[in-house]
Amino acid sequence: MPTFHRQPEWQQPADRHTRLIDPVLTVRQLSRFDLSLKHVVRIDHALVFATPKGGYETFLPPRRPTRGEIMASRYTAVYEVDMGVHPFTDTFTLPSDNDAFEFTAEVDVSWQVVDPGRFVASGIRDVPGLLLGELQQTARPVTRRFTIADSAAAETELLKAAQLVGPLGAPAGLQVTWTLRLRRDQANIDHQQRLQAIDHSAEEQVRTARQGMRVDVEVDHRHRQQDELQLGRAMDYGRQQQELLLQQQRWQHEQALLQGQHQLELQRIEAQKIQFYQWHLSQGGVQSWALHLAQHPEDSRLVMSSMREDQLRMIQAQMDLVKELLGGEGAEKFELEGPKQLALRTVSDILNQRLPGVPQN
Repeated sequence: MPTFHRQPEWQQPADRHTRLIDPVLTVRQLSRFDLSLKHVVRIDHALVFATPKGGYETFLPPRRPTRGEIMASRYTAVYEVDMGVHPFTDTFTLPSDNDAFEFTAEVDVSWQVVDPGRFVASGIRDVPGLLLGELQQTARPVTRRFTIADSAAAETELLKAAQLVGPLGAPAGLQVTWTLRLRRDQANIDHQQRLQAIDHSAEEQVRTARQGMRVDVEVDHRHRQQDELQLGRAMDYGRQQQELLLQQQRWQHEQALLQGQHQLELQRIEAQKIQFYQWHLSQGGVQSWALHLAQHPEDSRLVMSSMREDQLRMIQAQMDLVKELLGGEGAEKFELEGPKQLALRTVSDILNQRLPGVPQN
């Protein structure tokens, strides 16, 4: 594998982890005695040699020309080309139908040199600029037909137009895959977000009001049910109270009737007792006491004592009456004849130990 002694006329301080703009890493002018073993080319880089006639011959990795081939072909320069895959993301603006508003396009690109000779011959030194320029050239006429609010439709139409144009970077020997996202500008997005926030707030307020009305209806319905239940309980309680009052009145009426009947029965019994006692009392005191003993035999001692006292009082009264009649001087003799006979019989009865006025068999 050849090595080169002369320092390159062009060399990029780029590695695999930096964003690569130009895949041509080094450019060296060659002379007949310029080959040496001082510089080693990386195995994954392609070498493109310029011929004296202005052509280019490519040696893809890992193939490298020998010193003899380089000397025989008399190459004038050599280009070291990176054939790795290089991704990048960029953002640019696209016009809408109104110059006051612009779309924002965000594109993810992954590119690779597949034809190093064609790329070197193209003279391109800014691959991202080339690809973004082709995208903008294709996209601007498309997005001009859409309003700023139709970003989705503009994106769909733009992808269709890009497919019709062909692969990006193909004339420069590049293989490119890309994805594009089209959206409104930030001012329009902020405006739409404010409008959306207003719509959401209004919708929340409307829903809150509607749900509040439903809640009010349910609360009113519940209150009405509670009122109906309370009214029903009050009516039931009133009916029960009325029925109880009627029962009490009927009971009181029945008690009054029973009491009246009882009073009438008592009055009838009292009348019978009066008649009974009147008849027996008309027969004399002894029969009255005999009746009392017949009804209350436990009062015999009391009856006997009372009868004795009654007899004594009656005898004393009769003796006093006899004394008064026998010693009286105010009446005529013929007037006192009858009472005197009565007084003598009374004294005879007392002496014979018989109660006055009680007939003897």
